[in-house]
Amino acid sequence: MNTNLITGVSGQDGAYLASQLLARGDRVVGTRRPGAARDGLWRLQELGIAEHPNLHVTELDTSSLDACRALLATQRPRALFHFAAQSRVGASLRDPYASALANGVGTLQLLEALRTASSHTRFVLASTAELFGRSASAPQNEMTPFAAANPYAAAKQFAHAMTQSYRVAHGLHASCAILFNHESPLRDADFVTRKIAAGAVHLARDAGAPPLALGNLDAERDFGYAPEYVAAMARMIEQPHGDDYVLATGIATSIRAFAELAFDAAGIRLSWHGSGADEQGRDAHGRTLIVVDPALLRPLDAAVLVGDARKARARLGFVPATGVAELAHVMVQAEWQRVR
Repeated sequence: MNTNLITGVSGQDGAYLASQLLARGDRVVGTRRPGAARDGLWRLQELGIAEHPNLHVTELDTSSLDACRALLATQRPRALFHFAAQSRVGASLRDPYASALANGVGTLQLLEALRTASSHTRFVLASTAELFGRSASAPQNEMTPFAAANPYAAAKQFAHAMTQSYRVAHGLHASCAILFNHESPLRDADFVTRKIAAGAVHLARDAGAPPLALGNLDAERDFGYAPEYVAAMARMIEQPHGDDYVLATGIATSIRAFAELAFDAAGIRLSWHGSGADEQGRDAHGRTLIVVDPALLRPLDAAVLVGDARKARARLGFVPATGVAELAHVMVQAEWQRVR
């Protein structure tokens, strides 16, 4: 039985990957931050794997080299999927040091622990399209220059570079998955796609509910379906050598368009009125359902992030099958199930 180590197993990607690996008969050791609340395992519970006999959840401080070495020496995993991170751009702007520690130093400690205690283990880093920042070209691929525009992206760029360095300098089988936005019903409630899906259902149920506040409606992102992305990451460890792969759909969708799809899935047809900070989304009766909150606008927000995943398609067989309209529908239906 193969043992796989997943840092951040209670997050969206960690939970989906754990479910997929358990389904194929593997053993999974998942880690969480020390002191994390027990109710943080809700994703594992929704997927029905929280009590799986081949899933073991333990605490790990990735900033501690000794703790990383001890866990690797004990478990001797075939693969380590590093998903644990401070994953919010806004939070990184408020506390850049915490982002650097969690996303940068934590990755370096894991790589050093692998080098010294478990060099046979294959490593996959959940990297990010935020590395491209305000890129002058689109779509972005593995050769597009990075232009990190916030502390989260800068810390991830360090982690990305360290993964490449340990691959070259120390011969580790180490891969970077450059992940464009990949969404699902397991997103945290404050991520914009989940916020929109939940808001659409709430406003459909309650005629007196206040409007949903969003930030930059013009921001365009490449939205994919998370289970398909983690399946591609699992295939990275089967390759002869570690490498870097963009995972994306190649289709850019604005926040405004995603909101239209989600509200449509909830039975509401939106129309837009005004512009800029005064823009509003209204239903057929003139009820205001979406407003722009200037406090939610990011400084240096990336303009267009859309990925070119031809390399992953050719080498990993990565073919995104879930379009953005279906994705919005799936997320809205999950919110209906939760309120029921």
